Amino acid sequence: MQLSFPTHIKDRVAINGSIIFSVVMCLAILLLGTWLLQFELAVPDTNEGGFFYEWQLANPTFLSRATAWLGFGVHQILIWLTIWWAIERSPRKYGDTLRPVNIIALAINAIFIVLHYLQTMFFYDGIAQDLPSWTAQFTVIMMLFVILAMENRRRGLFFGRKVKFREEFYRWMRDYHGYAFSFAVIYTFWFHPMIPTIGHIVGFLQVMLVMFQGSLMFTRLHLNRKWNFLLEILVLPHAASVALNQGGGIVYMFLFGFLAIFIATQMHGLGLKTWVKNVFYAGFLLSVAITYGILRAPYLVNEVIRIPMVEYLMVFVMYWGWLLIARLTGKLDRFRENEPAAPDTAPAAPAAIGD
Repeated sequence: MQLSFPTHIKDRVAINGSIIFSVVMCLAILLLGTWLLQFELAVPDTNEGGFFYEWQLANPTFLSRATAWLGFGVHQILIWLTIWWAIERSPRKYGDTLRPVNIIALAINAIFIVLHYLQTMFFYDGIAQDLPSWTAQFTVIMMLFVILAMENRRRGLFFGRKVKFREEFYRWMRDYHGYAFSFAVIYTFWFHPMIPTIGHIVGFLQVMLVMFQGSLMFTRLHLNRKWNFLLEILVLPHAASVALNQGGGIVYMFLFGFLAIFIATQMHGLGLKTWVKNVFYAGFLLSVAITYGILRAPYLVNEVIRIPMVEYLMVFVMYWGWLLIARLTGKLDRFRENEPAAPDTAPAAPAAIGD
């Protein structure tokens, strides 16, 4: 029996439906609050150092582990297959109408979002039970520094100034970023149980939207600059709210760190007028001055640059690592040495999975 798919669904209709679905799921997470109180959670060992992830069962069972890992594994494999299908079996031509692979990817993500909701309701645990919390943080960091590198040709890396990378580096990121980004968001999605804290809800909203946006590979909306920027900047309220919940003042590091990346890089791809940029510069500097001149000790101002330093450093580590491997394998011999000008009609790098 041959499957048939609708042939005239527009990408904007799909993303509007995805936004509504994601918001409804976040509201549904709020309804889990009282229900989840029945689960006994682990208590941190005061003798152990490091960050303790508090949203995990005190006594995990085979089913609590198996359902989380099975959900993560099957979800990931199916989405990787749709990305492979889109790249290998579909023409690389962008349009505003969904293809069968888009519909399949959207359906897979929607189904597994509901399954994770049910898995949390009955078993609570995510894969965080078996993995350190820094792994989920690194997947997000990885996605962000890859986006910074991919968007370098369009908006630059530092205050609108572009760093010259080889053209084949962009080609490599274009061909493989979908697999990396899907792993990042699906790993993060199944790492956490669907619990109703502000940080978790904002985080789940972001990863669900990124999953749906990645399902729109080879559509024009997949390249929409403003929509991609919104998905990219959502990490700021998510990280800040999570840090605020943890306490200890680290909220300033996350808040000002991601704001610094916005000021140095992200806002320069929005087509803002010079006076608007100057307002953002002034507001950022004034906020830093007040915070570290009055509210916090001046020597802690290094918090502002900690996250940007890591992100920008990883951009160059990734490029140098790729360059070394490409030279050792001889793949650079087939490419031009000079980088051609970036096109003006579309961004070089969609900030989501599945290009």
